[in-house]
Amino acid sequence: MRLADFITHNHAQILLAWVEFARTQTPAAQDLDDVALEDHGKKILEELVRNMEMPQDEDERRTKSEGNSQLASTSPRVPSRSHARQRERQGFEMGQMVAEYRALRATVLRLWQASDYQAQLQDIDDVIRFNEAVDQALAESVEVFIAELNKARDLFLGVLGHDLRGPLSTIAGAATVELRKWPDEVRHAPVILRSVAQMKALLDDLMEFTTYRLGKGLSLSPTHMQLDQFARNTLDEIDGISSERELILQSRGDLSGEWDPRRLHQALSNLVFNALKYGFPSSPVWVELDGTGDDVLLTVRNTGKPIEAALLPKLFDPLVRDESREESQPADSSAQVAGANLGLGLYVVREIATAHGGTIEVTSDASATEFTLRLPRVAIAADQGPLAT
Repeated sequence: MRLADFITHNHAQILLAWVEFARTQTPAAQDLDDVALEDHGKKILEELVRNMEMPQDEDERRTKSEGNSQLASTSPRVPSRSHARQRERQGFEMGQMVAEYRALRATVLRLWQASDYQAQLQDIDDVIRFNEAVDQALAESVEVFIAELNKARDLFLGVLGHDLRGPLSTIAGAATVELRKWPDEVRHAPVILRSVAQMKALLDDLMEFTTYRLGKGLSLSPTHMQLDQFARNTLDEIDGISSERELILQSRGDLSGEWDPRRLHQALSNLVFNALKYGFPSSPVWVELDGTGDDVLLTVRNTGKPIEAALLPKLFDPLVRDESREESQPADSSAQVAGANLGLGLYVVREIATAHGGTIEVTSDASATEFTLRLPRVAIAADQGPLAT
C-alpha cells in the first residue's frame, strides 16, 4: 500500500496517537477534551494526502520543502493555518505545536513500517513527498502562529498604552495644580511633570506602533497651518522641559500648507528630543524650515557622535536603537525626557511622513546629524489620494 493510501485507511489510528501526544503538552492541554486535542488533525492528514498526490516538478519540490509551495492555497482556512490559530488560543507554546508535527511524522512512518506492506523502490519517493508535505504544513502553521502571537501582543500593548493615559493625566493635573498654588514651595512638581512628559512621549510612540501593527494605519486630520508658527510653539513647549539647551529656529519661504498638526507635533517633538539626547550637551539644536520649493522641508540638526554607517539604512525600522550612542550620554542629561527609549520614535516619524505623502531622510557624519522631513503642501497619503479634513 502506498504511503498516501496508508494514511487514508489508517487515519483513526494515526489521530489516536496525535491526541495522546497532544495530551502531554501541558499545562495548555490539561483541561481539553479529545475533540479539542484532535482539533484539525483529520483535515491536516487529508491535506497531506492531497499534497502528496499532486503532480510536481523539481522547482515545486524545492519551494515546498521551504514552506513556499507555489501551488499551496493562500486561504486562511487551510487546516494547518486554522490549527495554528486554534492552538495559540488554547494556550499552546509554539514549540509544543511544532512537536505535534514532529510526532505526527514519526507516528505515520512508524505505523507504515510496522504494517504488512512489503517495501518497494517507490517508497523512497513516497517518504520524500510525505516529508515535503509535512514541512509545508509546518511552515504554514508556524507563520500563522507567530502572526497570532504578534497580534495578541500588539493588542495587549495598545490597550495598556491607552489605559495608562488616564492615571498619567491625573498625576500631571495634580502636579500642575500644586505648582500653581505654591510655586515657590513645591520642589518636586517640576520633576513629576518632566517624568510625565517622558512617559507620555513613550505611550504616544507605543500607541502609534501598535495601531499600525494592528492594521489600522495612521489617520490624518489635515488643516491649514503656518509651519513656522507651529514649530515655534512646539519648540517653546520643549524648551520648558529642557530649558538649559538652546533650540534655534530658522525659516525661509512660504511655509503654509495643509497638514495634521497633532501628527506633526509628534514628529517634530520626536526629532528634537532625539537631537537633544544624542547631541553634545553644550551645543544647540537647529530646526530649519524651507518653503522655497514645491514641497516644504523640515530639518532638525545637531552636533554629536555620528550614527554608525551600518545602522543608517535601518534606523527608521521599529525597535532599532543606536546603543553605542546611548552609552555615551550622561546620566543627568537634560534630554532624559526622551531617554526612556523603546526604539519607536523614528519609526513613528517615518510613518507620519508616509501618511502625509512625504519622506524622512537622515545624514550623519562628524560635523552634524540631520533629519530632513519632506512634506507636500497638501497631505496626500500613499495610494489614497488627498485626505479629507
